[in-house]
Amino acid sequence: MTEPSLAEWGMQNTQRRREARVYTNRTCNQNCGFCNRRSPREKPEFVRPRAVRERIDSAADACVVLTGGEPTLRRDLVDMVAYACSTQGRAVHLETNATLIDAHYARRLAEAGLSLARVHLPAWGEDADRITNDPGGFRAALAGLHALADAGVRLEVSTPLVSKNASLVMDMPQQLSGLPVETWVVGIPFEASDSASLLSLSDAALTLDALVRQCQRWRVSLRLDPHTVLPPCIFPEPKRLSRLFALTRGGKDRQGYAQKAECTSCTLVDRCPGLPNPHLDHPLRPIRDDRVRRRLSLLSTVKEQIERELYQDEIKRDLAGGMVVCRSVRIGFRCNQSCAFCFVSTHLPDADDAMVEAAIVDAARRNAEIALSGGEPTLHPRLLDFLELAKREGASAVELQTNATRIDEPLAKGLKDRDLDLAFVSLHAEHAALSDSITGAPGTFDKTVRGIEALQRAGVPVRVNWVFHQANLRYFKAFVVFVAERFPEAEVSVSFVAPSTDLVPRTKQLIPRYTEVLPHLSAGMAEAKRRGIRLNGFESMCGLPLCLVPEELNPWMHMSEAPDGYVGGETVWAEACEACTLRGRCFGLRRGYAELYGTGELRTVRGAGELGTADFREETP
Repeated sequence: MTEPSLAEWGMQNTQRRREARVYTNRTCNQNCGFCNRRSPREKPEFVRPRAVRERIDSAADACVVLTGGEPTLRRDLVDMVAYACSTQGRAVHLETNATLIDAHYARRLAEAGLSLARVHLPAWGEDADRITNDPGGFRAALAGLHALADAGVRLEVSTPLVSKNASLVMDMPQQLSGLPVETWVVGIPFEASDSASLLSLSDAALTLDALVRQCQRWRVSLRLDPHTVLPPCIFPEPKRLSRLFALTRGGKDRQGYAQKAECTSCTLVDRCPGLPNPHLDHPLRPIRDDRVRRRLSLLSTVKEQIERELYQDEIKRDLAGGMVVCRSVRIGFRCNQSCAFCFVSTHLPDADDAMVEAAIVDAARRNAEIALSGGEPTLHPRLLDFLELAKREGASAVELQTNATRIDEPLAKGLKDRDLDLAFVSLHAEHAALSDSITGAPGTFDKTVRGIEALQRAGVPVRVNWVFHQANLRYFKAFVVFVAERFPEAEVSVSFVAPSTDLVPRTKQLIPRYTEVLPHLSAGMAEAKRRGIRLNGFESMCGLPLCLVPEELNPWMHMSEAPDGYVGGETVWAEACEACTLRGRCFGLRRGYAELYGTGELRTVRGAGELGTADFREETP
């Protein structure tokens, strides 16, 4: 395997899958009453091979989903799969009823490059045949499904919820639990050739709510079809159905949907499109709890979100000009605190241990530093095993990112015995009332303090992490005094609330201006210098743009340059940055911050002599 460059390290594990449906034909060998895709005959100009290949070519970099009608009615479907794979170099999926697929056909599709088949099953057994008007179709579909599985094709099952099957699908989770199927994809048609076959929005919501419970009982993965978008507020308990939703900022603009007046007071107003046009008279209940908004903010499916957030690579730089990759591995997503500025999807289920171990081993064998993170990693029963694995496989250093609320003497000793290099402990205030308010977890300030003390008694180095935001920015000096008196051997890491994901509210009530923070930062820095407390954190993307770093931190200007492209579009550069001496060393301005406050605070720094000396002069363009 080729060793990635430092820039490529930072770009890994951030890609999101996008699907593009490509219609191969319009006819079908089944006749579902609710289907609005099926045509009685084909149009030659639509189905000719050249036209289909052109549609495949226009899919850009998306995952191609070959659909219809029924694609297996085409004699050249295998050729189309091979063409999509060879010309696009990416995944190809198939939507099919699988009734025409036997073992030979399945092997040919797999050999052509088909990676996943989404098999249409509107119900189970003879009930399915009555809905599709295809006697024997269910048995044939099940045989096709098994043939695809035997050929090594991954499988999903697709079911539309309509009036004919709403009461029949409740048994499907139990039946699907015995099949080699990854996910059950449920859709809700809003238009159909037979409008009487459609469910009302209320009935659809109640049916989905019940299906979620059944899927949890039988451990079946359930997700909504990407073409089915429902406002979460129509469900009895929206937060319980969070795994069905993938809502992101900017998602409110969707053809065929409209928001209502009630939506303006909803925390999801910037990402929920509202109601489908045929159901605009349905009542809405705006969601005002930001914790619910966080649970509903996914970029894709739960599985894909876990894969996306499982680890994150960052370059750490030092004053000697060195650079090292540090991989943060989220060994678990759950957390026993609820900070508003947290950018981790703490509502996600934990990744499989095998995925966690693979992420650790991969980084360790490259001699990277590893941060065991979360959520709250001390909630994971195998924390010490993961630490031991990282050390054994060659990690250059291992730190634990934690709130320390669960760290007692035995755990601290276990961490020390396994050579933990650093405990990076989150604490954002110097007294319980403010801290517990920030973390949303009463009583945890005292637990964190006891955890830090246990770590220090065990001999584990501690770095206390302070995140500047509106609630605490005025208390940084007092915090430094508290750390100096209570934990004199600890360092303090300074970071700033980062609107880097949709989970973090991009509001002025949470995110202060840098110029608001600077006086309090300077006062705390002076106190830290007076008391011998070391500050750090300015070298990372969570620090200040370097042109705003106070004079006392000029030595940080010696840092090595960040590789081109490392930030991956997360930050922006202003006009003031173009001629700035620090351009290569500075990560720039967070894009979310620039959207909120603009770039007017940035300054051009020009140095006539060596960086970090009094030769600096600052100019405002």
